[in-house]
Amino acid sequence: MNFPDNLKKVRREKSLSQQQLADKLGVAQSTIGMWEAGARTPKLEELNRLATALKITIGRLIGQKHIEITKGSIRIDGKKIDIGELDPTDVDGIIEYIQYIKNKKGTLPKSPPPNMNVNAKKVLIIDDEQEICEMLYSFLVPHNYKVFLAFNGQMGLEYFEEIKPDIVLLDLKMPDIDGVEVLKIIRKVSDTPVVIITGHPEEVSEIHLTGLKIEGYIEKPISLKAVLNSLKHIVGE
Repeated sequence: MNFPDNLKKVRREKSLSQQQLADKLGVAQSTIGMWEAGARTPKLEELNRLATALKITIGRLIGQKHIEITKGSIRIDGKKIDIGELDPTDVDGIIEYIQYIKNKKGTLPKSPPPNMNVNAKKVLIIDDEQEICEMLYSFLVPHNYKVFLAFNGQMGLEYFEEIKPDIVLLDLKMPDIDGVEVLKIIRKVSDTPVVIITGHPEEVSEIHLTGLKIEGYIEKPISLKAVLNSLKHIVGE
């Protein structure tokens, strides 16, 4: 049984609807639906929150009962295993790595299995319109990007610190901390490329006047081709 099936089974055992679990986690119901459909695997912090909300271990949640995952390591039957080149936020990669080790009866590969692309660029999308986030996720993952979603400015800043993304797609209009303030905070600590998402292009001129560096903007309604072209330009493809 894999993660989507485990999540669905445990949620039903706890007599929780998708909406009720989503409310506990502060995410959209569609996010739970994507997890249970196998369209997306949550990142490590989300796995921790899921396990806490459901009052089970992460090992049970991912179908590996004797596995413990922390931010910097994994343990198999209590033995700490170095995750090496793997990004500790790449839950898909960690789960596959664990399975690889178990299939090889504990033999550690010198590098992650070849079908894990450890060089895939990490894209953090910060936008309170969850439908847009999930549309971009579904579009970009098959194009070999690791995509992380944050649905408000505060969550975006927390994810930025944890994930250390290669590129940020940032909405300007958000209810808690607007995009300009998020950008100011990011620019205090990092030159990470930021692309603005906005329905009001004139606002981008105001950002330029503040001296805050951005790599460009994408106008709503979003063109997926424009997003992909922007990312490819930034990473030099």
